[in-house]
Amino acid sequence: MISAPAKSWPLIVITFVIFIFFIKLFIPHQAIFVTPDYGRSDAWHLSIANKYYYAQELKKNRLPIWNPAVGTGFPTLAEGQTGIFFIPNLILFRSLPFVLAYNLNLVLAFILAAFGVYLFCRSLNLNKFASLYGGIIFALGGFFMVHIPHLHLIQTAAMLPWLFWAANEFLNNQKVRYLLFLSLILSQQIFAGFPQITAYGLFSLSIYVILQNFFKNKKGLKSFMIINLSIILGLLIATIQIAPTYELLKVSNRHNDPQLILNQFPYKVKNLLQFLNPSILGSPKDGTYPRWVPGQWGIYWESIAYIGIIPLALSAASTVLLYFKKTRDKKPIVIFASLATLSILLSLGSSAPFHPLFSFPPFSIFRVPSRFLIITQFSLCVLAAIYINKITRRRFLYFLVLIISIANLFFVFKNYNPVGRAPDWFASPETAKYLKSQNPGRIYTFGQFTKWTEHFLSRGWKDPGYYYFARNSLDQNSNLIFNLSQVLSYESLPTQRSSIFAASISSAFKREDSGYSATANLANFLAAAGVSHVISTENIESGDFRKVFETAETENTSFKIYKLAKDPSRLFVTDQLKTAKTVPQITKTIENREFDPKNQAIVEMDSNPPVLKLRSWQAKIVEETPTKVKIAARLDGNGFLILSDSFSPGWSAKVNGAKAKIYPANINSRAVFLDNGENKIIFEYKPKSLYYFLPISIISLALTLVSIFKFSKAKII
Repeated sequence: MISAPAKSWPLIVITFVIFIFFIKLFIPHQAIFVTPDYGRSDAWHLSIANKYYYAQELKKNRLPIWNPAVGTGFPTLAEGQTGIFFIPNLILFRSLPFVLAYNLNLVLAFILAAFGVYLFCRSLNLNKFASLYGGIIFALGGFFMVHIPHLHLIQTAAMLPWLFWAANEFLNNQKVRYLLFLSLILSQQIFAGFPQITAYGLFSLSIYVILQNFFKNKKGLKSFMIINLSIILGLLIATIQIAPTYELLKVSNRHNDPQLILNQFPYKVKNLLQFLNPSILGSPKDGTYPRWVPGQWGIYWESIAYIGIIPLALSAASTVLLYFKKTRDKKPIVIFASLATLSILLSLGSSAPFHPLFSFPPFSIFRVPSRFLIITQFSLCVLAAIYINKITRRRFLYFLVLIISIANLFFVFKNYNPVGRAPDWFASPETAKYLKSQNPGRIYTFGQFTKWTEHFLSRGWKDPGYYYFARNSLDQNSNLIFNLSQVLSYESLPTQRSSIFAASISSAFKREDSGYSATANLANFLAAAGVSHVISTENIESGDFRKVFETAETENTSFKIYKLAKDPSRLFVTDQLKTAKTVPQITKTIENREFDPKNQAIVEMDSNPPVLKLRSWQAKIVEETPTKVKIAARLDGNGFLILSDSFSPGWSAKVNGAKAKIYPANINSRAVFLDNGENKIIFEYKPKSLYYFLPISIISLALTLVSIFKFSKAKII
């Protein structure tokens, strides 16, 4: 009898190779990837920051469906990128120290990607050696490497080959369990948090199944329909994520403009040269890659699917030899050559004939068509594995090709993403230390984006010292790491209200010769949003902003902290009310110099407000969690309570136990009417999209798990 390790040696090899690639995250000390981006680091400001908050909440036995510390509050679950229900996230971030959990999640995603391709190649009847080759090259390929800053994207992409494996196993033997596996895998892919990859993957899987059926008998159409039912079951399991995301999408500032989708991050024919050498057009690492210009030139990490010259040559050889030599692998070669070609054409966007596809949902929802390159990379790796399958009997040649291919990818990508010592990066920067000593309200960061981008474009990250220093910005969402609250947020689906609110603030700063001035009512506007301090790389010349702290200079840049002359007030009660029916009407009124956002409110309502007369008031927050705010208020008269937390679907209010209507106020705040006397107000976040669809997800998951055990050997056709 062959032992389990002997049978699973390819999986052991895959795990070993990937851990060697990422060993610098664990030895000689814990480290994190800190790859910069335009204006910020998606690794630090997005992936690490959001997962840090997620881990904190899990350790408090709470699901982080709402985050009050960014953007005056943001629906974390609905936005999706945190990956709340993705099983590796739940287990590792709940049970392990944060840095270890984050790095293990990253490594696990690469291992899952490699395992998925390995198993899929085995289901194509390729031998273990060929399947091992395809799996390792896929995981170490360029698409994954340049997206290391985007953990949720990598986790989602890692599930792609598993979808193909489950579907192919069902097509091979018609066993019910593989349909159920497909449903579970799809739901986990959705939970991982990058729906664009899921949509592109399902589109490609559909083409794969259709082409497979083209080669099969009359049962082909039936198989296709059954697989679609399996996909629907997977979507039902994931409705707990899909429904809140759809609800957020309706109020977000994401535009379904095909031209914007195609042109914002273009992938040009010239970019195809990067299949030969990812740095042939330059590299952001040393600042030599051309600057991103919407409509003219794209971003480096959205243009890479490099797998190495040898695997690329092998994939081409598989396709070319098909026309000169009969082979039993004709079907998969035709299918994956077609998928590779189609995915490249779709990645090219407006430079190729298939661009009208992006006028229709779901493709019209997503930016960056070049993310179809994940399908290209997957297809090329499968084609390379098919060719390798022909030479594995020549062991020396096989291992030589394997070692050279791995070494090439190590050489190209091992040092692409910079790392920083985790204890250093998670230590509070000077600005955070100062602010924590001041019991601050919310903070606002200004000027950091420009300084960061200037450094990024001129020097890349050959010397990452500036980016370490730039932690002092506490820019969204890095503030989460230091337990501070930012008035802005960095999210993929910001609401229209939050975007207009942010634009209203930034436009109020005016460039002067020696710094920036501020409009007359900006300080009031910030104070009404609960902002106590502004962090800036620029001088702010205004009597409403007093400089109280400044860091030492690095690269001719320092971070200054300004304290508002106005005391921050997260809530107030007023009878000075104006009404509006649209957000633009509110914006126009707020920009009026006579408007006082600390004592006046503009409320969106269709009818006239009640007669208001307020002589005095007292109000304070008496209890607060991320999803509940309790306020005690005493009024002599009546008025509206204004809470400067985000107006968002899912929030409800009760006043003295009775349900109260929440009105949007001052662009992105909440308002409720209060009558004379003592009032107890409770704001609670219970989105219907979550609680209505939670039973559907639970029932669908339970039925799937029960069916796996009950029908594990049953066939459906």
